Amino acid sequence: MRRRRGISIVEVLAVIAIIGILLALLLPAVQDSRSAARRLQCQNNLKQIGLALHNYHEQFGRMPPAVIWGGPPGEPLGGGEVPVGLVDRVALGVVSPTDPARVHANWAVMLLPLLDQAVLADSGNPERPISDPANRRLRETWLPVFLCPDDTYAAGDNPYIRDQLAGTVDNRYARGCYGMNMGPGSNCIHELQPECENGFHVDDPDLAGKAQLLWGTGAGGVNVSVSFSEITSGQSNFVVVDELRAGVHAVDPRGTWALGFPGASATIRHGQVGVQEDAFGPNNQDINSDDIVGCGQIESELGEEQLNALGMPCYARPELEINSQATSRSLHTNGVHVLMGDGSVHFVTDQVNPDIWFYMHNRSVEDPFELPF
Repeated sequence: MRRRRGISIVEVLAVIAIIGILLALLLPAVQDSRSAARRLQCQNNLKQIGLALHNYHEQFGRMPPAVIWGGPPGEPLGGGEVPVGLVDRVALGVVSPTDPARVHANWAVMLLPLLDQAVLADSGNPERPISDPANRRLRETWLPVFLCPDDTYAAGDNPYIRDQLAGTVDNRYARGCYGMNMGPGSNCIHELQPECENGFHVDDPDLAGKAQLLWGTGAGGVNVSVSFSEITSGQSNFVVVDELRAGVHAVDPRGTWALGFPGASATIRHGQVGVQEDAFGPNNQDINSDDIVGCGQIESELGEEQLNALGMPCYARPELEINSQATSRSLHTNGVHVLMGDGSVHFVTDQVNPDIWFYMHNRSVEDPFELPF
């Protein structure tokens, strides 16, 4: 009688070992493929935003402002040293019927009809602050076009709770990963300091009682819109939208698409030629970069060391926390995506020449410079 031969344990182990080796070889390729797909989606989102910006410009002759700042003129908070557009009354808990929240629609909200989101845009009330109950559906809606898949904090379980610092949890916002460039200039205002170079402008030096506008050399400001004709550096050389990272804590406003503050949906004061400021360049890791409301609470709960380990350092202004500085950030490896004025999207590494980074975000540059891509 012929004896049937089975598979030996040695042969089984050999097959398992071979399969394990193949999986080990394939896994990095699969991961690289998924990472590439996520980055491509992030790029495509910016391309859609760029197309919407161009359609908006064609319709109105200008890009949208970074934010519409409502209410009476001037910024009474801050002792006359803080311009409009930086103090968040809702987050600080000082909103009252006589001192309303002043943040209305931002650039992203104004682009919604051109991003196939006209129904969502119509659900809100542009005459009311974004914090108003009438705009709840608008601000709480998570939109894929504003989300970079690589940002693990830009998820539904991590909304920005704007009023949590004030002791309530009713004013929630969906996250976002893109911010309009408000200008990379330094922390000074020309109308108050004539010697100020590469800083910002206001329409009246009386910051507490009369000023209503704030602008720099970026793509838009507070109640200020910019046309393509004002980009003297050339549309293909000028960044209009940067990547942002979603905040790592409920009171971290960074990466909040419908909220018109620096850090939330705008970059600002993130570089000056020849000066190593503390938010200089993409993914800057200086411990004092990104001046945002809520930083003190974030550092208290997470610890400065943990916050730095997450790649999201911030600065808590001791006298009055304001949203006044934010650079471009991402969770991609070694860089960020930027949307240029001509609608093209490019990847800029963290090692970009600081002067070039500044020039790319300054619409008033007249001398030619070499782009890093």
